Amino acid sequence: MDKINVTVMIYARHAARLEFLKKQQKREEIATAEELERAGRTRREARKAVARMRPVEWPPLESFVAAAVEQRLAEPDLIGPWEPLTEDEQAELALSGRWPGPGLGGLVQRNYKMPDDLVMRLRTAAWRRSEAPLRELRRRRLLGGAALVLDETQRLQRDELVARLYPVPRIVREALTRYGPTADAPDEN
Repeated sequence: MDKINVTVMIYARHAARLEFLKKQQKREEIATAEELERAGRTRREARKAVARMRPVEWPPLESFVAAAVEQRLAEPDLIGPWEPLTEDEQAELALSGRWPGPGLGGLVQRNYKMPDDLVMRLRTAAWRRSEAPLRELRRRRLLGGAALVLDETQRLQRDELVARLYPVPRIVREALTRYGPTADAPDEN
């Protein structure tokens, strides 16, 4: 199964929980290797045994993120069925830069490798769910950089339409909030 790297901005509290889980997994791996050594295995044998156990006992963090995204995509508002993305839509989704929206504080950038079919479903749901408000933002000429000057009515219209957008990072943040690891970790906002 091929995997695609996805870069998203997630809440710092989710990053802290995932980092805590990663450290906890490492501690468990070390403790397991030490226990195997005490049981008579050589250090090399213990390390090989732990390496064989790792995919099941201590999977990579991206597997938790992918599982959460799977669950989020199964919810009624994102499940589809969606029309497949056209080549032009896929090209637009591949462009760097952020979608219109408020600057949320407390976010950190993370990269996760997820199965290519999951990434395609994620991108398709994000695009299809967002295409009507994006089209309206463009039609009303409410998109632009810092040079765009909007009056109060336009700002309100823009904010209303932007709230209806579902970019990939928003879906991932919602997935982690609803279905992510619940390890006891300090909240770091």
